Amino acid sequence: MLPSRVALRWPLGQPPSPEDIFSSAPNNIFTNDLQNQHGDDPYTIVVYKNQVHGELEFRTADVNGEERGKFAHCLWNAGILMAELVGGRETEGKGMSVDRGNGVYISGEEANWGIENWWVSKEEEHLWSVRGETVLELGAGVGLAGIMSVLSGAEKVAITDYPIPAILDAIQGNVCKNIEASLWPLVSIGGHKWGCLDTPFAKDNAHGYTRILAADCLWVTNEHKDLVRSMLHFLSPSPDARIFCIAGFHTGRTKVAMFFEEVVPESGLEIEELLEMDVDGKRREWRRERDGGTEHIGERNKWLVVARLKQSTR
Repeated sequence: MLPSRVALRWPLGQPPSPEDIFSSAPNNIFTNDLQNQHGDDPYTIVVYKNQVHGELEFRTADVNGEERGKFAHCLWNAGILMAELVGGRETEGKGMSVDRGNGVYISGEEANWGIENWWVSKEEEHLWSVRGETVLELGAGVGLAGIMSVLSGAEKVAITDYPIPAILDAIQGNVCKNIEASLWPLVSIGGHKWGCLDTPFAKDNAHGYTRILAADCLWVTNEHKDLVRSMLHFLSPSPDARIFCIAGFHTGRTKVAMFFEEVVPESGLEIEELLEMDVDGKRREWRRERDGGTEHIGERNKWLVVARLKQSTR
């Protein structure tokens, strides 16, 4: 499951506190109390274990007060799933090889698609590929999805979040830690406030990205329209350009529903695919409401909404 992709480490000489230990225990003790956020201070090392690229290490932003309201001091399950989807599968030694550039499988038998493979087919895996694409990550937090895009063969990647030095410094450190120096020229890191399109970065990169990634960016409803403005501003006019959007339900279904059912249809975007996926890869149809609005928080924490958006053709 998604939380099993993450482990926490503490610096030498700084043993975990009882709170640190207990924070990671509910996954194993209470199966209905799933951990959906990981790390809560700049000293804890959040280790993401990827089947292709091995262990990547991240530190979260050192933020306090109102800055913590940006929630860049945690890695969320939506970001982990985004990394899994854009990162592709491990294929070597499993009876299959693949050219991820065009989605054509060269040899071997069909893989066991399904649980914890995230994709239902090689065609769908290709739809989430970022190889050869220009990628923009919005609301990046630790920058996991952007970093995975670089490692997965993106042509260039911009990793952005709210323009607070602590957040951008954390992303910079994570890029330097997890990406070899020869690939640094492919990456840019910058501040971007959603909807603010008169900055040098926004002007220089208008319609410059064929893939836009947004993980857990829907929890503040009064920022939905600004988020979409940024998506439309940066999205390439190419008919193949897509926005990948993943969000957890821990802040409630209503906020997620407002984005997909109200803001997106009015914006000039349209939904190519919209579904719900749990932390094991199980799927079900998207619903605005479940259990008559009484869906238990423990159940909500297991599920995420997964969507691909594109420019409207209407």
